Amino acid sequence: MLTLADREEISRGLAESLRYKETAVRIGRDASIVSREVNRHGGRDGYRAVAADGAAGTARARPKPLAVDRNPVLRSRVVGLLRAGWSPASIAGRLARDGPVRNAGKVSHEAIYQWVYAQPVATLRQELISLRTGRTGRRGPRPAPAPRIREPRYLDERPAEADDRAVPGHWEGDLVRHEALCVFERR
Repeated sequence: MLTLADREEISRGLAESLRYKETAVRIGRDASIVSREVNRHGGRDGYRAVAADGAAGTARARPKPLAVDRNPVLRSRVVGLLRAGWSPASIAGRLARDGPVRNAGKVSHEAIYQWVYAQPVATLRQELISLRTGRTGRRGPRPAPAPRIREPRYLDERPAEADDRAVPGHWEGDLVRHEALCVFERR
């Protein structure tokens, strides 16, 4: 990240008609950084250090408005096509193809999805926007939950005669063991 002092040194280098490589050596950066900085903020003739520093600070600011919200013409075009049932990928392709004609600009399908999912569901419903998911919507209420045992009896509350296992069936294991013995005897 360049500082204001670096940008002022770049401005001095441009005033002295130095090459980008020479200016880069002065500030201890790569020549490509100087080149990008100058081209991004007005070129060799229009570069001003303070203006470039302010523009860079604004570009770094977060949160940024979403790409669809930055251009009202683009937003209205995207909303219109979403209402018509177009997918975000189709919209992005259409805007790329005839963007300069309609002056709407370009936007990627990822940016459209990001904009759609950033909206509250109520806003999407109000604007009549729905994405084609391919899934059928849920129909009807959810099924009733499974019935619960109303008065469960815990193992601690079992009768005393179940502890000595004198009567078959008082303990769950007795029944299982009895059935296993019957199967074994049949073989």
